[in-house]
Amino acid sequence: MKNFITSIMLAFSVYGYSQTEKETDSIVETSINVLDEIVITKKKVLYTQKSDRLVFNVENSIVSEGGTALDVLSRAPGVVVSQDGELSIRGQQGVGVMINGKLTQLSQKELANYLKSTASSNIKQIEVITNPSSKYDATGKAGIINIVLKKPNAGGLKGTVFTNYARGRKNRTNSGVNLSYNKEKFGVYGNYSYTFRGEEERKEFDQNQYTDATRQTISTKNHQTSTTDEPLTSNNFKIGTTYEVSPKTNLEVYVDAKLGRYENIANGRNTLLNAMDQVQFDAATYNDSKEKWNDYTYAFSGVHKFNTEGKNMSFDFEYETSKFRSNQFQSAKNIDPLSTVNINDRRGFIPSQLKVFTGKVDFTNPLKEKQSIEWGFKASVKNNDNPSVYEYKDNNQWIVDLNSTNHFEYKEQIYAAYANYKYQLEKFNIQGGLRSEYTAINILQKTLNEEHKDDYLKWFPSIAMKYELSSNHSLHASYSKRINRPSQFDLNPFRFYDDSFNYSQGNPNLIPEITHSAEIGYAWKSAFMASLYFSKTKDVFTEVYVYNPANNTTVTSQINVDKSYNYGVNITNTAEIYKWWSVNTLFNIFENKFMGNVVNTTKIDPIVTLNLSVQNSFTITESWKAEANAQYQSKSNLGIYERDAFFDFSIGISKQVLSNKGNIKFNITDIFNTNNFHINSVIAQTSIHKRYDLDNRIATIAFTYRI
Repeated sequence: MKNFITSIMLAFSVYGYSQTEKETDSIVETSINVLDEIVITKKKVLYTQKSDRLVFNVENSIVSEGGTALDVLSRAPGVVVSQDGELSIRGQQGVGVMINGKLTQLSQKELANYLKSTASSNIKQIEVITNPSSKYDATGKAGIINIVLKKPNAGGLKGTVFTNYARGRKNRTNSGVNLSYNKEKFGVYGNYSYTFRGEEERKEFDQNQYTDATRQTISTKNHQTSTTDEPLTSNNFKIGTTYEVSPKTNLEVYVDAKLGRYENIANGRNTLLNAMDQVQFDAATYNDSKEKWNDYTYAFSGVHKFNTEGKNMSFDFEYETSKFRSNQFQSAKNIDPLSTVNINDRRGFIPSQLKVFTGKVDFTNPLKEKQSIEWGFKASVKNNDNPSVYEYKDNNQWIVDLNSTNHFEYKEQIYAAYANYKYQLEKFNIQGGLRSEYTAINILQKTLNEEHKDDYLKWFPSIAMKYELSSNHSLHASYSKRINRPSQFDLNPFRFYDDSFNYSQGNPNLIPEITHSAEIGYAWKSAFMASLYFSKTKDVFTEVYVYNPANNTTVTSQINVDKSYNYGVNITNTAEIYKWWSVNTLFNIFENKFMGNVVNTTKIDPIVTLNLSVQNSFTITESWKAEANAQYQSKSNLGIYERDAFFDFSIGISKQVLSNKGNIKFNITDIFNTNNFHINSVIAQTSIHKRYDLDNRIATIAFTYRI
């Protein structure tokens, strides 16, 4: 077994090594006795493996330098990012995303834009939490990803400045500064970053319409191509202050702002053929979507330690206001001058205003020796207002499209309470908890004067255990119940156009997904960890599409499928080949199985998927270091879609300069340009194939200096 794993590592030739769970960046081995912790290596610093999560220490990765948060997530083990920024863990979609332990309230599109505009230089760690305790929000059927941003806390004036330049098909650049000043009881900190991300994607869609569900005879063929130009510019800043009221009480106030704009300019072609391959329709297409957003978060938090050792209380209150605006224009012009088919130009004005208040209070109470209980409360109140207007041009006049225009308002309230008990013996640790969440939603379609209300109370138990068989062997197990609620965009029944021939439509009948997830694992010393995991989801979301050959239009929406199963094996192995060469291998094999009626079919074939990440770190000299990173994933299924296999190989090198206060890094990601997003589906009387040639091959040079 050892020789087999070593052979795989050498064959893929990539970097990596892990560290202990200690939150400090110690480069020496540390002895820690904390529930659910499994230490993978004695060295500083790429991964920390626990029974419920994997911690990716981004600040120690050369390959991740100079990218964005979304780029880093795409290289986090077990995490896959789709072409539109949707995240999945171990093949499961429905991921909760936290920033510094706080759940984000942004839509998928807004979150993707935010992650694209957040520099990887600002990220300290990424935690992939597959079975969170009851202390965490129950959202996210696949688990939670927590992005931990850097926060200087040393005394005096400290900070870093950074800048980088990258080139893919377009230019990319990012620069910023992080500063903090602490003296006695008072501290201030702030950061600012400017990001420009040029991007070009090449897309190709093929759809075949058959005469019947047996798909023996083709009725029509539709071929679409487009090339996009997608510049993104953002300015993000945060300023805050901390104050030590007493040795037992600390307070913090901050303002976090995210300002940006994004444009998607796409030029393409849409061709429709009949069964005899004769052209029925041929048009040049153009789509221009301009987006702007500004998001402000105001926060007040604090921690108080009581006289009893280990007893404390923390609180956190946030108010977030976000404005998002998208202006769209779509047109299609016939290439054949003899054609009489007319396609109306379209334009859309899609504003959105989000207001969210979140407040939570957490307590930790020691009960007896080696026993404690955590408990707390949380409230979240959200209001999202979307007065969208679509128009089409007819006889040189813009006319409101009543099928698409809608004023949609979504209100959501979630109130939660939890208790989590911990008990630690000499060799056996256990924690178990229960979380209750009450949800109330109110959907108002002002255009149609329709209102829909719903409320429900759900209970979410969790448990985690660890048993030390000996100093070299340990076992762990965990279980949690989770929920994935449909967003306001998933529920909005009106149309959102991608171009003149493709639009998505929400489904107001969607109900939440409920997932039960369990995992058992074994660890040997600090070098090997294996786990088996299984989850069952009821009322699972899946994307479906309907193609209408009469107007050559594809409509995409979501429905609930009866249930799905996700199960697999995860293996982590660490080896030090030489003192200057460390290797970390992460191996995951899983299968997704869907059951239920989907567009006149009761079967979605399950696929066994292999995900392999093998990573190397090379210490050339005391100041020179190098890395290489390879990841492979075989064919997988995403609901009704099958995703083709993909491969990513990236390298990087770094040099410490200026008395070790400066660092220069150079990396190239996706060297062979093989990390693309290709999906296929055959359902009812339609087959569809989508190929996205992504702009992933990027060369970056970055410089960081510590003040």
